[in-house]
Amino acid sequence: MLETINGQYIVIAVTGLIGTLAYTTQQFVLAPALGGWSSPQTLKFLGPLNLGILILSYYYYLAINTDPGKVPEGWEPPYSLIQTPDQVQAEKGETGPRFCRSCDAYKPPRAHHCRVCRRCILKMDHHCPWINNCVGHGNYPYFFRFVFFVSLTCGYALYLLVWRLMQIRNALRPVRMTEMIFIVFDVAGVFITVFAVSLLSLYHGYCILKGQSTIESWERSKVKNLIKKRKIVAVEFPYDLGTFKNVCSVLGSNPLFWLFPRSSVGDGLSYVLRPNTGR
Repeated sequence: MLETINGQYIVIAVTGLIGTLAYTTQQFVLAPALGGWSSPQTLKFLGPLNLGILILSYYYYLAINTDPGKVPEGWEPPYSLIQTPDQVQAEKGETGPRFCRSCDAYKPPRAHHCRVCRRCILKMDHHCPWINNCVGHGNYPYFFRFVFFVSLTCGYALYLLVWRLMQIRNALRPVRMTEMIFIVFDVAGVFITVFAVSLLSLYHGYCILKGQSTIESWERSKVKNLIKKRKIVAVEFPYDLGTFKNVCSVLGSNPLFWLFPRSSVGDGLSYVLRPNTGR
């Protein structure tokens, strides 16, 4: 359904939602409760909130505007024998050359054709209408950091809103109607956001730990079902290098910089394989 809507409108809507929740939560609910914008308490509690909003907004910008990964023109797989397009079999991964009939070109391992972007995307994870872009090798680290900081920041905002609700419950004097309207709106908006995006960030965190993309996760589920039905023999996923190396392959080799804006690791055209599964 979202694919039928102009992606730019969706991005504008998401940006508007972030701005609206950030503004109304602080201007009409939290800042007055903390003593106003000039109060040290306001800076103490809302400073981290605004830092989180700034960081997630920056990563949202990077996820939108970073190319997810383009196959170089004329790229060919480094095999000693390259089959013609008509000879290419429906093989996956490193088992043989892969050819995209839509692009009329070879595609690297882990690349897939996106029917929305109308081109092959390096290590394609999925097409995300919320960023009006594919999520692939080039922007996946930014996308993951974005959803992580959305979860973290919204979780903190929800904590502050619940604190304010507890204050209101114990208050001896009536609360302004304006504040009540906005607190109901903000609690609902922040709760839905943190619930949905936290599930998304947990899922992608799991994928990173397993060294797989969303598409590969689906493919692995199909393979496991086929193995259970004894239609194929058991095979090992070639890109699972172990938990720590899997994370490093996406976020970088230094854990101290995993949450900092660092670009993708590697060229997206070739990947290190686990022992006994290839090169």
